[in-house]
Amino acid sequence: MGHLLVLQPLIAGKSTSDMEFNWSPFWVQVHGLPVAKMTRKNAQIIGQRQGNLIGVEALHEGLLLERSFLRLRVEMDVTKPLPLGFFLQANSSSPDTVHEVWVSYKYEKLDEFCYDCGRLGHNNTLCKFVSREAG
Repeated sequence: MGHLLVLQPLIAGKSTSDMEFNWSPFWVQVHGLPVAKMTRKNAQIIGQRQGNLIGVEALHEGLLLERSFLRLRVEMDVTKPLPLGFFLQANSSSPDTVHEVWVSYKYEKLDEFCYDCGRLGHNNTLCKFVSREAG
């Protein structure tokens, strides 16, 4: 029906009320990285900052140039807002100047997502949380 269902394996001797149903895996696309930064190592660093990194879609260890973005499988806490991206400090043509590049995340197959607060499970019209701009 288009909603996220979080399942966990049952553990003998543990009740379901003691289990956490907060984590779910997602495919995350990382857009806007400079070409020199599109490596498996950098993909692993980015994935570990988001949650529990499950894997990086890559055929080899060098530059990952199969497509214009990195693709990661990350288990994330669905009770928290999903991050939109981050600023990466990049060197400019002048050696004395450093500028920031926005690197954005795109999440695959999100159903009910609120673009105001960044959480799953409701849309903008039903949001009870403070918006990102106001917060």
